[in-house]
Amino acid sequence: MSRPLSCRATSVTALLIMTSLLAWSAKEADSAGRISSWSIMQDGTPFLKYYVQAGLTAAYLGELISPLNSTQSTFGQTKLFAFNVTEGEDATSRLLGSMRGYTVQASATPDYHSVEVEVLEYNDGSLNGTISLQGIVTVGKTNEIAVVGGTGDFRGIRGYAVISFISSSDTLALYYHELFVN
Repeated sequence: MSRPLSCRATSVTALLIMTSLLAWSAKEADSAGRISSWSIMQDGTPFLKYYVQAGLTAAYLGELISPLNSTQSTFGQTKLFAFNVTEGEDATSRLLGSMRGYTVQASATPDYHSVEVEVLEYNDGSLNGTISLQGIVTVGKTNEIAVVGGTGDFRGIRGYAVISFISSSDTLALYYHELFVN
């Protein structure tokens, strides 16, 4: 059974009002300088980009829980991490904050699927706050995870992040993050 015409018209009107209010609030935030660091895609979607310098030595990545069956796989292994977030690929480029969180190995196969929870602490001089991300990641691959919230200038943020592996050495793995928000 379809809804009456007046119900559908009310829904469309409410959607148009909400869209107008969101556009107005984004314009107000931009004029206040709150989203000046966000890049804007052609379709108007804001996104934030940065590099994560993932240190691979004991000082940066510590094992919290060892694998459930270390002779068979790394399943269940849990690691805590705290990495630097930079503006560019070079580890000496401008520091924008840090990425902290944990991973839990969620696959008994060699593809290394992990559940990852990250908190980005970000401050570039115009934007300041935290962004929470979570999802399933595969080491060395491009991954898409959820942006599930934030604080400060990122309060109420939702969207997704694309995490791309760039390179690694004996001591450092480099990842490129692009955050797209609704």
